[in-house]
Amino acid sequence: MRSTRSIAFAAALVAFSGAAAAQGYARPELLIETEALAKLLAQPNVRLVDAADPVSYQRAHIAGAVNLFYLDLARLESRKKNGYPLAEVDAERIFGEAGIDAGTQVVVYDGGEGPSASGVWFVLDFFGHKDVKVLNGGFRKWLKEGRPVVQDALQVEKKKFAAKPQPQKVVTRDWLEKNLRGKDVVIVDTRSFNEFIGKDVRPGASRGGHIPGAVHLEWTKFSDKLDTFKPAAALEKALSQRGITKDTKVVTYCHTGIGRSTDMALAMRLIGYDNVVEYTGSWEEWSSDPRLPIEK
Repeated sequence: MRSTRSIAFAAALVAFSGAAAAQGYARPELLIETEALAKLLAQPNVRLVDAADPVSYQRAHIAGAVNLFYLDLARLESRKKNGYPLAEVDAERIFGEAGIDAGTQVVVYDGGEGPSASGVWFVLDFFGHKDVKVLNGGFRKWLKEGRPVVQDALQVEKKKFAAKPQPQKVVTRDWLEKNLRGKDVVIVDTRSFNEFIGKDVRPGASRGGHIPGAVHLEWTKFSDKLDTFKPAAALEKALSQRGITKDTKVVTYCHTGIGRSTDMALAMRLIGYDNVVEYTGSWEEWSSDPRLPIEK
């Protein structure tokens, strides 16, 4: 006879699938709703990851969550070498210490702003972890619904995380330089408009502007007022207005390469646009090389 816990787990997945299917998503399994998550928290094979900064995590978080600040995963030194978001040895240490192995179902959330959770999702996905979901609406939606939070930091048992890099999901500066004017490639700048035109030059960047030929599509276009992803039709419309279809090869970038651009990559994957890769060096790397051209 199936256990009560197994039945609750299955019921949560059915409820989640129905809600996601209503949005028209091709890959609804990439997201999870707050109601479904509340029913999964007691499951032993679920690891909840809070991707906010440590101060926010200490202030309050969902019970059972460990803290992995996404910016700690954005290490430019590693990205310069081969486009990997971080070294394999670091990935195995970080995720292993978080209690994640091949059999762990990971649910990632942030404050509701999007980039933090998608950054952790991207790194796990890049290193071959198959079961990663992002909490739609994040911690902000969880709080609005009056769900319980805690302050105690979670101590977890270390597990063995085996990193299996998928280099086809990223591009390097050298690759991008060679394919800058490629007819089959669309480079998408997901930053703010002021960053795109060079008025806002953020720390870590040597120059303002954007990569030549890049189209601007700010990452905020993909979420609604509740910080949840818009339905598939709205996402497809925003992409098609920039000439992006399912058969378009898309290179996304932002400032650090992990954050705003990964949020767009997640949105695209959600609706079945799988031909998308990350330029992990992003504007920090491109702007710092004086020989590379820029536009404003």
